[in-house]
Amino acid sequence: MADLRLVYFKMRALAEAPQLLLHYTGTPYSYEMAWDYFGQPWSEVKASVPYRQLPMLVVDDNTRICQSGAINRYLAQLTGMQPQDPLLRAEVDALYETSQEMFMPLNPTINFAVGEKFESVKSDLLEQLQPRLADFERLLGSTPDSPFFFGETPFYCDFGVFHHVNLALFLDEGLLNPFPNLGAFMAAVEGLSGVSEYLANRPGLIGVGTQPQLVIEGVARPTGVVNE
Repeated sequence: MADLRLVYFKMRALAEAPQLLLHYTGTPYSYEMAWDYFGQPWSEVKASVPYRQLPMLVVDDNTRICQSGAINRYLAQLTGMQPQDPLLRAEVDALYETSQEMFMPLNPTINFAVGEKFESVKSDLLEQLQPRLADFERLLGSTPDSPFFFGETPFYCDFGVFHHVNLALFLDEGLLNPFPNLGAFMAAVEGLSGVSEYLANRPGLIGVGTQPQLVIEGVARPTGVVNE
Protein backbone atom coordinates (compact mmCIF):
# COMPACT_ATOMS: atom_id res chain seq x y z
CA MET A 1 0.00 0.00 0.00
CA ALA A 2 1.24 3.48 -0.84
CA ASP A 3 2.31 5.88 1.89
CA LEU A 4 -0.39 8.56 1.98
CA ARG A 5 -0.19 12.02 3.55
CA LEU A 6 -3.24 14.27 3.30
CA VAL A 7 -2.34 17.95 3.71
CA TYR A 8 -4.98 20.60 4.46
CA PHE A 9 -6.10 23.28 6.93
CA LYS A 10 -8.22 23.75 10.05
CA MET A 11 -11.66 23.40 8.51
CA ARG A 12 -14.26 20.74 7.81
CA ALA A 13 -14.32 20.92 4.04
CA LEU A 14 -12.63 19.29 1.05
CA ALA A 15 -10.58 16.79 3.05
CA GLU A 16 -13.64 15.10 4.54
CA ALA A 17 -14.74 12.86 1.66
CA PRO A 18 -11.27 11.33 1.22
CA GLN A 19 -10.96 10.74 4.96
CA LEU A 20 -14.36 9.04 5.07
CA LEU A 21 -13.26 6.79 2.21
CA LEU A 22 -9.90 6.02 3.81
CA HIS A 23 -11.46 5.12 7.15
CA TYR A 24 -14.17 2.99 5.55
CA THR A 25 -11.57 0.99 3.62
CA GLY A 26 -9.15 0.82 6.54
CA THR A 27 -6.42 2.49 4.52
CA PRO A 28 -3.59 4.00 6.60
CA TYR A 29 -2.77 7.68 6.07
CA SER A 30 -1.64 10.75 7.96
CA TYR A 31 -3.45 14.08 8.14
CA GLU A 32 -1.14 17.05 8.35
CA MET A 33 -1.75 20.77 8.64
CA ALA A 34 -0.11 22.73 5.84
CA TRP A 35 2.31 24.56 8.15
CA ASP A 36 3.43 21.29 9.72
CA TYR A 37 3.98 19.55 6.39
CA PHE A 38 5.82 22.45 4.77
CA GLY A 39 7.50 23.74 7.92
CA GLN A 40 6.49 27.27 6.92
CA PRO A 41 3.35 29.42 6.96
CA TRP A 42 0.97 28.68 4.12
CA SER A 43 1.31 32.22 2.77
CA GLU A 44 5.02 31.61 2.17
CA VAL A 45 4.68 28.30 0.31
CA LYS A 46 1.38 28.74 -1.52
CA ALA A 47 3.03 29.81 -4.79
CA SER A 48 5.11 26.61 -4.88
CA VAL A 49 2.12 24.27 -4.49
CA PRO A 50 0.43 22.89 -7.63
CA TYR A 51 -2.52 25.18 -8.47
CA ARG A 52 -1.78 27.15 -5.26
CA GLN A 53 -4.41 25.36 -3.21
CA LEU A 54 -5.11 22.43 -0.91
CA PRO A 55 -6.01 19.70 -0.07
CA MET A 56 -3.04 17.83 -1.41
CA LEU A 57 -2.37 14.11 -1.25
CA VAL A 58 1.31 13.18 -1.10
CA VAL A 59 1.95 9.64 -2.31
CA ASP A 60 5.15 7.87 -1.24
CA ASP A 61 6.74 11.23 -0.36
CA ASN A 62 7.05 11.88 -4.07
CA THR A 63 3.90 12.57 -6.08
CA ARG A 64 1.67 15.48 -5.09
CA ILE A 65 -1.97 15.16 -6.12
CA CYS A 66 -4.00 18.34 -5.82
CA GLN A 67 -7.68 19.07 -6.56
CA SER A 68 -10.14 17.21 -4.33
CA GLY A 69 -11.81 15.40 -7.25
CA ALA A 70 -8.50 13.99 -8.44
CA ILE A 71 -7.66 12.93 -4.89
CA ASN A 72 -10.95 11.11 -4.43
CA ARG A 73 -10.81 9.36 -7.79
CA TYR A 74 -7.24 8.21 -7.15
CA LEU A 75 -8.17 6.89 -3.71
CA ALA A 76 -11.29 5.23 -5.10
CA GLN A 77 -9.21 3.37 -7.66
CA LEU A 78 -6.54 2.52 -5.10
CA THR A 79 -9.05 1.08 -2.61
CA GLY A 80 -11.58 -0.52 -4.95
CA MET A 81 -14.24 2.13 -4.30
CA GLN A 82 -14.74 2.79 -8.00
CA PRO A 83 -16.97 0.57 -10.17
CA GLN A 84 -15.36 -1.42 -12.96
CA ASP A 85 -18.15 -0.86 -15.47
CA PRO A 86 -17.39 2.38 -17.37
CA LEU A 87 -21.04 3.42 -17.65
CA LEU A 88 -21.65 2.96 -13.93
CA ARG A 89 -18.36 4.69 -13.22
CA ALA A 90 -19.58 7.69 -15.22
CA GLU A 91 -22.83 7.79 -13.22
CA VAL A 92 -20.90 7.59 -9.96
CA ASP A 93 -18.62 10.38 -11.08
CA ALA A 94 -21.58 12.54 -12.13
CA LEU A 95 -23.07 12.21 -8.65
CA TYR A 96 -19.76 13.04 -7.05
CA GLU A 97 -19.37 16.16 -9.21
CA THR A 98 -22.92 17.18 -8.34
CA SER A 99 -22.08 16.97 -4.64
CA GLN A 100 -19.01 19.15 -5.25
CA GLU A 101 -21.23 21.88 -6.71
CA MET A 102 -22.53 22.38 -3.16
CA PHE A 103 -19.10 23.55 -2.01
CA MET A 104 -19.86 27.22 -2.74
CA PRO A 105 -21.11 28.88 -0.67
CA LEU A 106 -21.83 26.04 1.80
CA ASN A 107 -18.30 25.26 3.00
CA PRO A 108 -17.12 28.86 3.50
CA THR A 109 -20.43 29.80 5.13
CA ILE A 110 -20.24 27.02 7.71
CA ASN A 111 -16.51 27.28 8.34
CA PHE A 112 -16.04 31.06 8.37
CA ALA A 113 -19.14 33.28 8.11
CA VAL A 114 -20.28 34.97 11.34
CA GLY A 115 -22.94 37.37 12.57
CA GLU A 116 -24.93 39.31 10.01
CA LYS A 117 -22.99 37.80 7.12
CA PHE A 118 -23.89 34.30 8.25
CA GLU A 119 -27.55 35.16 8.74
CA SER A 120 -27.80 36.96 5.40
CA VAL A 121 -26.41 33.96 3.53
CA LYS A 122 -28.22 31.29 5.55
CA SER A 123 -31.78 31.79 4.27
CA ASP A 124 -30.70 32.04 0.63
CA LEU A 125 -28.46 29.02 1.00
CA LEU A 126 -31.23 26.90 2.52
CA GLU A 127 -33.44 27.81 -0.43
CA GLN A 128 -30.70 26.99 -2.93
CA LEU A 129 -30.14 23.59 -1.34
CA GLN A 130 -33.73 22.39 -1.70
CA PRO A 131 -33.60 21.40 -5.41
CA ARG A 132 -30.33 19.55 -4.92
CA LEU A 133 -31.64 17.66 -1.90
CA ALA A 134 -34.75 16.80 -3.89
CA ASP A 135 -32.52 15.41 -6.65
CA PHE A 136 -30.72 13.20 -4.14
CA GLU A 137 -34.03 12.09 -2.65
CA ARG A 138 -35.39 11.10 -6.07
CA LEU A 139 -32.24 9.22 -7.05
CA LEU A 140 -32.24 7.26 -3.79
CA GLY A 141 -35.92 6.50 -4.29
CA SER A 142 -35.16 4.84 -7.62
CA THR A 143 -33.35 2.04 -5.74
CA PRO A 144 -35.52 1.68 -2.61
CA ASP A 145 -33.95 -1.60 -1.48
CA SER A 146 -30.41 -0.19 -1.44
CA PRO A 147 -29.09 2.06 1.34
CA PHE A 148 -26.64 3.84 -0.95
CA PHE A 149 -27.01 5.56 -4.29
CA PHE A 150 -25.82 2.66 -6.43
CA GLY A 151 -26.33 -0.47 -4.38
CA GLU A 152 -25.65 -2.26 -1.14
CA THR A 153 -22.16 -0.80 -0.70
CA PRO A 154 -21.01 2.80 -1.11
CA PHE A 155 -18.78 4.28 -3.78
CA TYR A 156 -16.71 7.41 -3.38
CA CYS A 157 -19.63 9.55 -4.56
CA ASP A 158 -21.62 8.58 -1.46
CA PHE A 159 -18.99 10.17 0.75
CA GLY A 160 -19.04 13.37 -1.30
CA VAL A 161 -22.79 13.65 -0.83
CA PHE A 162 -22.61 12.73 2.84
CA HIS A 163 -20.06 15.42 3.64
CA HIS A 164 -21.98 18.28 2.07
CA VAL A 165 -25.36 17.24 3.46
CA ASN A 166 -23.81 16.71 6.88
CA LEU A 167 -22.40 20.23 6.70
CA ALA A 168 -25.75 21.66 5.59
CA LEU A 169 -27.37 20.34 8.76
CA PHE A 170 -25.53 23.08 10.67
CA LEU A 171 -27.92 25.49 8.96
CA ASP A 172 -31.06 23.61 10.00
CA GLU A 173 -31.19 20.40 12.02
CA GLY A 174 -34.59 19.60 10.47
CA LEU A 175 -33.34 20.06 6.93
CA LEU A 176 -33.90 16.42 5.98
CA ASN A 177 -37.40 16.03 7.43
CA PRO A 178 -39.01 16.29 3.94
CA PHE A 179 -36.41 13.85 2.53
CA PRO A 180 -36.75 10.44 4.25
CA ASN A 181 -34.64 8.57 1.70
CA LEU A 182 -31.79 11.02 2.16
CA GLY A 183 -32.15 10.80 5.92
CA ALA A 184 -31.89 7.02 5.75
CA PHE A 185 -28.85 7.33 3.49
CA MET A 186 -27.11 9.61 5.99
CA ALA A 187 -27.79 7.12 8.78
CA ALA A 188 -26.45 4.27 6.64
CA VAL A 189 -23.17 6.11 5.99
CA GLU A 190 -22.86 7.05 9.66
CA GLY A 191 -23.21 3.38 10.58
CA LEU A 192 -20.46 2.09 8.30
CA SER A 193 -17.52 0.41 10.00
CA GLY A 194 -14.59 2.80 10.09
CA VAL A 195 -16.78 5.77 9.25
CA SER A 196 -18.64 5.72 12.57
CA GLU A 197 -15.33 5.68 14.44
CA TYR A 198 -13.98 8.55 12.36
CA LEU A 199 -17.08 10.67 12.88
CA ALA A 200 -16.96 10.06 16.62
CA ASN A 201 -13.31 11.10 16.91
CA ARG A 202 -12.73 13.80 14.28
CA PRO A 203 -12.27 17.39 15.50
CA GLY A 204 -15.61 18.83 16.56
CA LEU A 205 -16.88 21.87 14.71
CA ILE A 206 -18.40 24.40 17.11
CA GLY A 207 -19.54 28.02 17.06
CA VAL A 208 -20.96 27.93 13.53
CA GLY A 209 -22.33 31.37 12.68
CA THR A 210 -20.76 33.06 15.69
CA GLN A 211 -17.14 31.93 16.18
CA PRO A 212 -16.32 28.82 14.13
CA GLN A 213 -13.72 26.62 15.79
CA LEU A 214 -12.41 23.09 15.55
CA VAL A 215 -11.83 21.23 18.80
CA ILE A 216 -8.46 19.58 18.19
CA GLU A 217 -7.14 17.34 20.98
CA GLY A 218 -9.46 19.08 23.41
CA VAL A 219 -8.47 22.62 22.42
CA ALA A 220 -10.84 24.90 20.47
CA ARG A 221 -8.92 26.57 17.66
CA PRO A 222 -10.23 29.07 15.06
CA THR A 223 -10.90 27.61 11.64
CA GLY A 224 -8.51 28.90 9.02
CA VAL A 225 -5.31 28.59 7.01
CA VAL A 226 -2.87 29.81 9.65
CA ASN A 227 -1.43 28.12 12.72
CA GLU A 228 -3.16 29.86 15.61
